[in-house]
Amino acid sequence: MSAWSGHATPTVWITNLPPYGSFHQLGGIVLEAVPASYRIAVFIYVPGYGWVSKPTCAEPLTIIQADGSWTADITTGGSDQLAMRVAALLVSTNYSEPCVEGAGALPTNIYSQALASAVITRQSPGARWIGFSGYDWWVKTSAGLVGPGPNYFSDSTNNVWLDAQERLHLRITNRSNQWQCAEIVSARTFGHGSYRFELDSVVDNLDIKAVLGLFMWSDDPAYADREIDVECSRWGNATDPNNAQFVVQPYDIAGHLVRYDVAAGISNSTHAFTWKSNRVSFQSLRSAYSPNPDPTNIISSWSYALTVPQTGDENVRLNLWLYTGSPPAGNLEVEVIIKDFQFVPLDLPQPALITDITRLSNGLAQFSIQSQPDRRYQIQVTTNLIDWQDAGAVLATNVLSVFSETNSSDRGGRFFRTITIP
Repeated sequence: MSAWSGHATPTVWITNLPPYGSFHQLGGIVLEAVPASYRIAVFIYVPGYGWVSKPTCAEPLTIIQADGSWTADITTGGSDQLAMRVAALLVSTNYSEPCVEGAGALPTNIYSQALASAVITRQSPGARWIGFSGYDWWVKTSAGLVGPGPNYFSDSTNNVWLDAQERLHLRITNRSNQWQCAEIVSARTFGHGSYRFELDSVVDNLDIKAVLGLFMWSDDPAYADREIDVECSRWGNATDPNNAQFVVQPYDIAGHLVRYDVAAGISNSTHAFTWKSNRVSFQSLRSAYSPNPDPTNIISSWSYALTVPQTGDENVRLNLWLYTGSPPAGNLEVEVIIKDFQFVPLDLPQPALITDITRLSNGLAQFSIQSQPDRRYQIQVTTNLIDWQDAGAVLATNVLSVFSETNSSDRGGRFFRTITIP
């Protein structure tokens, strides 16, 4: 699989993110774009100052090598090593936007000119981070009242934790006579694609003051903060027959919100939206996601095509909070379990290539997969090319993934294949 093939949407990836506080160079790769026709526009966000073009205003664009790789120096002055966010945008060679120096948000026209972008938050000292569903997330905390709500948010393991099944628990707690809410934020942006949130909790019995949010948010106020939501709540109204909603903000404009009901007793449900440049399509299902669900498993669906936000520096957020900041109506702590989060690109999947197969000393196999980032692959094994069995799954977080067998009933010769999970 070459770095550019010319048959899919161009993509830029940050594959070498320097640790917070270091002076190492930023690095990445461009996929599906002829390198000579494009450049990388790099920006960093330094707290207390804002967004800055890198390496310098004199040299704001980074050359892409023939193999699709690129590197950029992001510590060319001041306190650049303390930058919290890093953005890499794929732009044409005739890109000529003004240099950015201290902007609170990257100008909208910069994103509109980019063919692809990658924005990542770096892990800094003092913040709590968790790994959930194959991605990195930071846990929100606040010393005072903040939105939504307003509420107090805690990064305590009482409020946010993973269980033995790697499911995410979000909990509203009452400690030291203070109600504290829970939220996690993805380290990276994802852009256009399918966002899927699978719950292992019933929704109909949430406290009427509690709100479960499964959504995207940008600190840039453009496009109403690029907020697209699935929210489960009765918003304090105990008589509301509906307990969930699809929203493209602003919610108070006609045609931007649809409410629906998740029936009692549904403990496993998936709530999803697919974000395209001209449309956002929502769907809620009983049980896990299916690309072709049985009609009886569809809880609700909706297609929105009014003012669709363009991509930018948005993150995925999962939170559990109190409407208006009021205590739960039942005055009891509230908990929700999220089984899984998945993001799937819009492009049709490309074949994955298995390479570098090695037999380990214990007889098990290990190999590399030249993969399409953000795709999930089911690994199957057989000894006769007829009876295939599942051996595990891989989430491709880069262009090269590694799979290692954990067990095998046959230590002799065997064959492997990959199947892209829809």
